[in-house]
Amino acid sequence: MPRPPLPLGSWGKISRKQVAPGVWRAITRFRDYDGRTRQVEKRAGSGAKAERLLVIELRDRSASTAGQEVSRETILSAVIPLWWAELEDRNRADNTLTRYRDVVDNQILPGVGNLRIREATVTALDRFLKAVREKHGAATAKHAKTILSGVLGLAVRHGAADGNPLRDVAPVPVAKASVRALTVDEARALRAGLLAWQSASAPVGRKRPQDLLDVVDVMLATGCRIGEALAIRWPDVDLGTQRASVTVNGTVIYVPGEGLKWQSHPKSSSSQQKYTLPGFAVQMLLRRQVEQEEGNAFDVVFPSAAGTLRDPNNFRKQWRQARMDLGFDWVTPHTFRKSVATVLANAEGLAAASAQLGHSSEDVTRRHYVQKAHEAPDHADLLAQFGMEASG
Repeated sequence: MPRPPLPLGSWGKISRKQVAPGVWRAITRFRDYDGRTRQVEKRAGSGAKAERLLVIELRDRSASTAGQEVSRETILSAVIPLWWAELEDRNRADNTLTRYRDVVDNQILPGVGNLRIREATVTALDRFLKAVREKHGAATAKHAKTILSGVLGLAVRHGAADGNPLRDVAPVPVAKASVRALTVDEARALRAGLLAWQSASAPVGRKRPQDLLDVVDVMLATGCRIGEALAIRWPDVDLGTQRASVTVNGTVIYVPGEGLKWQSHPKSSSSQQKYTLPGFAVQMLLRRQVEQEEGNAFDVVFPSAAGTLRDPNNFRKQWRQARMDLGFDWVTPHTFRKSVATVLANAEGLAAASAQLGHSSEDVTRRHYVQKAHEAPDHADLLAQFGMEASG
C-alpha cells in the first residue's frame, strides 16, 4: 500500500547513517510547494550535527509554511513543524528535544499525524493517549499529551480550532510511589559502609571505583542531581573563603551521535545556583584538589578514569553494585536529593527545601521529594478527656 503524500512544506522521518569514517548522513523526504517529494540530505562529522544541519535546511525550505493558513482541514503532521520551530526558539534542553522528537516520530505521526484538525476531537485523542500509555507507559503518554497540546494550541492561535481538546482529555494516570528518603542515621551508616566497600578487595577481574562516596557526598551536601554533580568544574568550587561553596552551572548529558556533552545549564534555570558547603564536603573537595591529576580536558571535579566527562549512566551501574552489597538496594542517586529535601523540610520548612532544590513551587517538593511522616502528633493529653468519667 503506497504511503500517503506528505503535506506541502513538511518532511518525513529523519534517518541517520555513518557512510564513511567520520562522515554521517542525515536524510529525509521533503514535499516542496510544486507538489513534488524530494530527498534532502546533509553530511557532517556526527549524526546529530548532520541532523541539525538538515533540520535548518528543511526549516528554510518550508519557511513559507509559517505564512500558510492553518485551517480546520489541515492535518496535524503539517502543523507539527510549525510548533517544533517555536519549541526550538524556546531554548529547551537537548535531552528534552531528543525525547520529544522520538515521541513525535514513533507515536504521534504514525498514530494521529493524518488526522485533520477538525478530527482531533477529545474522543480521538483520549483513545490515542490511552493506547500509548498501555503500550509504551505513562511517561511516554504524558510527553505525547504535552506535544499535542502545544500543536493544537498553535491551531487555536491560527483560528483553526475553537478550543484545545487536550484540556478535556482525561489525565494520564501515573502510579504514585510514596517518597522514601534516607534518615540521618541511615545516611551515616551508608557513608561508612561505602567507605569500607571501596577499600575492600574486589572479586577477581573487577575493580571497584574509589570515589563513589565523594560523588555521594556532594549530592548530600547540595541536593543536586547526578548529572549536575558530575558536571561541577574546579572553577565552580570556592574553597578559599570562610564559607566554602560550589556553584552548579551545568549538567552532563548524552547526545545521540555525539556522545557525552557538558550542557551549559542544568535541568532548569532555577537549578543554576550557588550552594554553601558543609564541612564533610569541604574536606572531600580539599583532598581531591590536592590529589587531582592534570590532563582533565573539562576541568571537572569528578572525571572518568580516562580524564574525560563521566557518564551518569556508568555511575548508576557502579552504584547499583555498591548498594546491593551494602544492603541499601532501594537507594538511587535521586534518593540523596530526596533526603536533602526531607531533612530541610522537617527542620526549616518546605520553603527552605524547595529553594535548595531549585523547584518552581513548593508543591513539587512536597509531592515528589519530601518523605511523609507516618507518626501523628502527640495529642494524647487532649484526647484523654474522652475517657474521663462523667462529672456530676
